[in-house]
Amino acid sequence: MRGSITRVSRKDGSGCILAEDGKEVCFERSEASRDGVDKLRVGHSVEFELQYGFERSCAVNIKRLHRDAGQRPGALNCP
Repeated sequence: MRGSITRVSRKDGSGCILAEDGKEVCFERSEASRDGVDKLRVGHSVEFELQYGFERSCAVNIKRLHRDAGQRPGALNCP
């Protein structure tokens, strides 16, 4: 599944992703890829898997995609 980061807490390492289907899914620090949650920012595009839990679904195996929200395909990513 794909989506974009909507919230990230630096304090506890949790956050939320707005999935392509319009649903918001939460994640924990341990589920971010090797770059870790510290590298994730609001608006970053990510790919993830859903893990269905007792109370709610959670995002797992989160990986940042190179193209972030608001960028056109093929646009240069200049600072």
